[in-house]
Amino acid sequence: MIAASDNHTPIEHGLLEARITHARFSPKPYTLAHNLTYLHVPVDALPRLKRRFLARNGWGLFALNDRDYGNGGTDFGDWLRTAFTSVGATVPEGEITLVTLPRVLGFGFNPVSFWLCHDRSGALAAVLAEVNNTFGERHCYLCRKPDGSPISSDEEIIAEKVFHVSPFFPTDGEYRFRFVEKPNRVSIRIDLYREGARALTATIGGRLSSLSSRTLFKSFLRHPFPTLQVVLLIHYHAARLYMRGLKVFSKPTPPGPLVTSSFGGRATTITAEQT
Repeated sequence: MIAASDNHTPIEHGLLEARITHARFSPKPYTLAHNLTYLHVPVDALPRLKRRFLARNGWGLFALNDRDYGNGGTDFGDWLRTAFTSVGATVPEGEITLVTLPRVLGFGFNPVSFWLCHDRSGALAAVLAEVNNTFGERHCYLCRKPDGSPISSDEEIIAEKVFHVSPFFPTDGEYRFRFVEKPNRVSIRIDLYREGARALTATIGGRLSSLSSRTLFKSFLRHPFPTLQVVLLIHYHAARLYMRGLKVFSKPTPPGPLVTSSFGGRATTITAEQT
């Protein structure tokens, strides 16, 4: 059991100072980039999250609330077991780390959060990518290899796109996920392919730093209201794309299952264009 005095102990590598990029390749090229600070917190360390500027299931400058994830309000461990079981998989037995944007002054929106699931040796064995759209809908892609073996940094995990996110893309194609974990850095890349051609690349990556009340407050000064910034940027860039004449696709009915599983993985060669 974690002692109460540990609530204010810094959590090593608990913050991810990330650079976020989006590059569209069709039907018209378009690129955007910005910086944000994410939480990068082991699920086992969640009892230590209650500190001066970070509330746990409450209101504060920053807050991490259970209702914002999974099926809303379920214990994270129970939620992950339910998510994996729903597609016939088992949660790896090692450390699980949540990469997410916290609420800020009560406002929250996460385009995508990642549950990085490791095996007993510490290798990355599965990732649950939890995607939210601006219509209040949620879907999760479970990225893993069929045999549950570790996912290496030169492998892509492929999943069918089934969930509506951008109004400028229909709900078709496939996602190709790549995950790179290093001692002080994390990088996640998602490519959307349609009809065999890359249509979109999104990346989240950067250095890890300690999570404490001091570093949280400093991150707020660097990026005040980050979740509101995300929503404003989504609508700003959507307006620019619309003005450029991109076709708008109607939102379809969301998929029935909350979780869908990837096809598996395959080794790839990382080119200069993809780094």
